[in-house]
Amino acid sequence: MSLPAYSAPLRLRPASGWGPPALDEQAVDLLYDEAVALSRDQRRGYSQPTLRVHLRAADLDPMFGPQATQRAALPDPEPWLRQLAAAMLECMTGVRAPSQIARWVSPLVLERVNRRNVIARRRGAHPISPPRVRKVHVCEPDDGVAEASVVVHHHGRVRAMALRMVGVDGRWMITAMELG
Repeated sequence: MSLPAYSAPLRLRPASGWGPPALDEQAVDLLYDEAVALSRDQRRGYSQPTLRVHLRAADLDPMFGPQATQRAALPDPEPWLRQLAAAMLECMTGVRAPSQIARWVSPLVLERVNRRNVIARRRGAHPISPPRVRKVHVCEPDDGVAEASVVVHHHGRVRAMALRMVGVDGRWMITAMELG
């Protein structure tokens, strides 16, 4: 028979009262400038896991490239925006694949949505409820151009989206997106 093993009692010590010294304004400005430069370099250095093709305007044939569409030939933007804004938020939270909205957004917007999708999938977070579009306000500053502000309920918060759409090849295409 073996004897029970006892360990020495645990001694608690008070935490150290040491704290880092405060930074002066010049050091804070230097750190901020370095962070901004680093974020700019990372944005330029971002690469997708697939080959990215850049088409210059000289490479596009004006007869076979994307064609602008007048407002009279386009559908009403408000119901279209309600569905696409919710789909974009689902893509950004990792619920939906960004390839499902690729036809209706520009390559730059798709890249931003895809980046947010990858981050959300890595985190493994799932939204509590699907995003709900509360209100859409559309303004048309020019023929074939629409700008919209969309109020959405997303992740338990009310957020705003600003979208710019252009008529291309008989459909609306989102060319700019900001999520507040």
